[in-house]
Amino acid sequence: MNANGRQRCRFCQRPDKFNFHVPDEIWGKVVPSAFDGAALCLFCFDAFAEARGVEYASSLGELCFAGDKAVFEFSVKNRVAL
Repeated sequence: MNANGRQRCRFCQRPDKFNFHVPDEIWGKVVPSAFDGAALCLFCFDAFAEARGVEYASSLGELCFAGDKAVFEFSVKNRVAL
């Protein structure tokens, strides 16, 4: 965690401003075993998914942004992979 209490991504070490959820099955296909169980930011998770050819958009169940001045909870309605 950094000084303001926000967790950091274990891969890139940047403050993690997005909270997201995918099923364990998708997480296991995307995340290298060295980072299993670690906090990862959405950007690194997405990069791992791209590198491993895993489509996760249809499995994204929760997406929240926690900024310094505001918090936004997004409703995932249309799950389309690019």
